[in-house]
Amino acid sequence: MASGDTLLTFRAADNEPPATNYATLDTRNGHLVLDFDATTQETAIFTGVLPRHYGGGGITVYVHWAASTATTGTIGWDVAFERIGDGSQDLAADGFATAQTVTAATVPGTSGLVDITNVAVTDGANIDSVAVGEAFRLRIRRDVANDTATGDAEALAVELKET
Repeated sequence: MASGDTLLTFRAADNEPPATNYATLDTRNGHLVLDFDATTQETAIFTGVLPRHYGGGGITVYVHWAASTATTGTIGWDVAFERIGDGSQDLAADGFATAQTVTAATVPGTSGLVDITNVAVTDGANIDSVAVGEAFRLRIRRDVANDTATGDAEALAVELKET
């Protein structure tokens, strides 16, 4: 596998919402999206298996999103990995690694235009030491403490690429 190749993609329908403060499913012109509030930190969680062709170079997480109504301001995200692995995570508890911040980006000038922002997450502790072939969860949250756009942020997809 070459650096920059896509490892996995998650769509809004793949979300496994937590019990509280979860992003809500919505549609925009037939596109299924997850709505993240502007004032309450809401969460989406996705489960995957790290492909066996992952080479250990780190993972760049790309969030494909649009602003529901805003045409000014910024929207940011944070992402965190949780290794499920072989005997490494009790499914009755959460064990996410430290969240990595996706720098807030300026909202496109037209509501509904998709922007793609990303953060490179280094291999090892930052991806919770997930090994190839192991199950993991990825948590994404809107960074409401540091972004300035009003209204919902609509997440369309999340892509994981090898760094």
